Amino acid sequence: MNLPLEESYRYCHDISRSSGSSFYRSFSLLSPDRRRAMEALYAFARWTDDLSDREGSISEKRNRLVQWRNNLRQLKEPNFRLDTTSEESLDESYRLWPALHDSILRYKIPIELLEDLIEGVLTDLDEVRLQTQAQLHRYCYCVAGTVGIACLHIWEGPVESIKPLAIDCGYAFQVTNILRDLLEDAQRGRIYLPAEDLERFHCDSVSWLSGSPAGDWNQLLAEYLQRAENAFQSSWRIHGNLQGDGKRMFSLMWHSYHTLLKQIARDPGQVWKRRTTVPSWKKVMLILSHFGPWRS
Repeated sequence: MNLPLEESYRYCHDISRSSGSSFYRSFSLLSPDRRRAMEALYAFARWTDDLSDREGSISEKRNRLVQWRNNLRQLKEPNFRLDTTSEESLDESYRLWPALHDSILRYKIPIELLEDLIEGVLTDLDEVRLQTQAQLHRYCYCVAGTVGIACLHIWEGPVESIKPLAIDCGYAFQVTNILRDLLEDAQRGRIYLPAEDLERFHCDSVSWLSGSPAGDWNQLLAEYLQRAENAFQSSWRIHGNLQGDGKRMFSLMWHSYHTLLKQIARDPGQVWKRRTTVPSWKKVMLILSHFGPWRS
């Protein structure tokens, strides 16, 4: 059931284009080969999320993701053929595997990174109650840091020497997402900020999940805003280690997320009222600043 490679890449392109995400817009900054690899990586990440969001019991969702991980591991074989005996393998998702396999080989992306991404999504299936900073860092690495490191491979940067910076970047991006989505996550019974920090600021989980947190939650958010800002500043050093189109894409994504963090910091209390967004005019100005003549 393997598709011709070009058809697989077209499928990944269609998934990326239909997403409407800021990530997709940044792909336009890349050369054609790198852009196709980014679309394959994005299609994989999109499918991973979708499999966890489909209807079904927690057990059914977990089984789907385990099968998904088994399919991924088959890509370690140079001449892989996807096992289509599983019902989940017969899904339309099989169309992305040839493109992903080609991208992994071309840019030497470790499959273990994508396995860790699946681990992060598996974490979201259960009632999320992270207990420690170490657990939060592991979660941020799985769902965001892994993607950042994979991007370094596609951009052909000095991966090993700046991998820690990519992990910092994943932490900065994901903590920004967590702060933006506090209310939505609370409504879904999820708390991503560690219990040890909630306790330190006298924020109990019951009032937190109600959307009307008790305790000194303002100071708690201020601390995480600063932690995210520190990680942003650390990760910006990636920029000086990249060349050409990868440098452009990293800059656009970094500034997009950093702008969102600054928007939250202007009025942290708004996270308990609505999902924070960046004004459209700021997004347009940011995108336009990365196209046309480029200054390093």
